[in-house]
Amino acid sequence: MKRFYSFNLFVLGLALLISQPTNAQDLTSARAVIEANIEATGGLAAWRGVTDLVSEADIEFTIPQMGSLIIKLDNWSLFPGYGYTNIQLIDGPAAVPAEQVNQTAYYTPLEGWVQTGAGKMDINDVPAAQRRQFQRSSPKGELEFLNLPDSALVLLADEMLGGKPMYAINVTTDGATSKFLFDKSTFYVSGQETATPVGTFMTVMSDYRTIKGMTFAFVQTADLGAQGAQTITFSKIDLNSGITPADIAKKAGVVKKTASPE
Repeated sequence: MKRFYSFNLFVLGLALLISQPTNAQDLTSARAVIEANIEATGGLAAWRGVTDLVSEADIEFTIPQMGSLIIKLDNWSLFPGYGYTNIQLIDGPAAVPAEQVNQTAYYTPLEGWVQTGAGKMDINDVPAAQRRQFQRSSPKGELEFLNLPDSALVLLADEMLGGKPMYAINVTTDGATSKFLFDKSTFYVSGQETATPVGTFMTVMSDYRTIKGMTFAFVQTADLGAQGAQTITFSKIDLNSGITPADIAKKAGVVKKTASPE
């Protein structure tokens, strides 16, 4: 059961990674490439103006010798730090019961919980790095990279992905390093190499679309080696729909206590 809980968080981390780059003058540093990415996908002011994000996605996870799991992801985020995430198994092999996959999380900047088949865990008991995957401060990870010191952003030698040249950048947060590949012609993030408890995997982003002036990857695929393969396909991404903390609490079924009249 514990293994599936880790898998759920890994899936969520990939699902909540929604992609992201412009034509900066100086592209000889990691920070300059990240700034170019932000401008190419909407611009700093526009991204900072995003107050909330609602997304829905289908996740197909193929397990060797077992078959495919079809998972539905529903996510509401209100920045900074509020949100609701629901993962539900829609179809899969009998050997993988729904309670091993299904997960619901509700979170605010101060409190929340994660509900799995193993029970409910307080959000503050989830490891810090995984907790920050939930309680995000912005809709775009690259914005948060700008707050890191230069030592945490390292520009590597160019690489190729899908026959295209890429800027490669190592980003270190919470003691862990991930490599991001930025398409040199568009500045979009085309790949992310991440270390997990079961190996290091590359996620490839594609099908970029512009929603209200901001650009997102609607498809994310990963070859997970012996663990199988995963494809996340977003069916909905919406911004600035006006959701409130009360809306998120209601969606999660949280009943807020009110003061008794005197």
